[in-house]
Amino acid sequence: MIHKKYVHDFKGDGEVIVLLHGFLASSSYWSKLQPLLTNSGYRVVTIDLLGFGHAPKPKNLQYTYDDHVTYLHKIFGDLNLSKFTLIGHSMGALIASRYALLHPDLNALILLHPPLYKNTQEAQNTLRSTGKHYRFFLDSRFRELGWIAMRVLPFTRISPHGRAAREGSLRNVIESAQIFDDLEQMTTKTLLVIGSKDRHQYLTNITLFPLSRSVTISRHNVNHHSPFYKPNLVHDIVRTTID
Repeated sequence: MIHKKYVHDFKGDGEVIVLLHGFLASSSYWSKLQPLLTNSGYRVVTIDLLGFGHAPKPKNLQYTYDDHVTYLHKIFGDLNLSKFTLIGHSMGALIASRYALLHPDLNALILLHPPLYKNTQEAQNTLRSTGKHYRFFLDSRFRELGWIAMRVLPFTRISPHGRAAREGSLRNVIESAQIFDDLEQMTTKTLLVIGSKDRHQYLTNITLFPLSRSVTISRHNVNHHSPFYKPNLVHDIVRTTID
């Protein structure tokens, strides 16, 4: 049975599109893109990732790729989804890529701005070199107080989440830097969207690793959050990819 608070099925008779948000976000991240897709006739489903938003937040999980994929596969089964297009943003794109690798019978896979780190060390160094505030929230022994404050301030857009989900997903998904291994083996038709205003490591690293012939790269003059700031562009990308 689907919990209505963390799985939103907007119905419709068209092709099914499932949207997976990124790190520290929730399904509300898609508030600008989802109506455009729904109005174009697609059946859109948005899901709060495990540990975020209104989704379950078990404290005894490591929040690995397997944990996230198992959670999603159960939801897709409950919704009786067999053929659909899976779209992920940022960390959601990493999880979507792993899901497609393990369950390739999808119509298409669209990866919006996944963190394209070449190894764990680069991921950790890049995040911590972003600024003192990043280092505080990631490493300070007082970081949990900071996260509590961030969650209650309305302008931060930080979704409800638990420490286990935040730190586990960061360590075992984002910082594990496994995306290029997945993309090299991918058999699902995949569009990888990269923004020229995103982290420069992503733009460099995408040229260094072999990708499957199933993967097409699409570059645009946008930042990391094109689904939120450029929803019309992303809507057009989606339609071009799957129609």
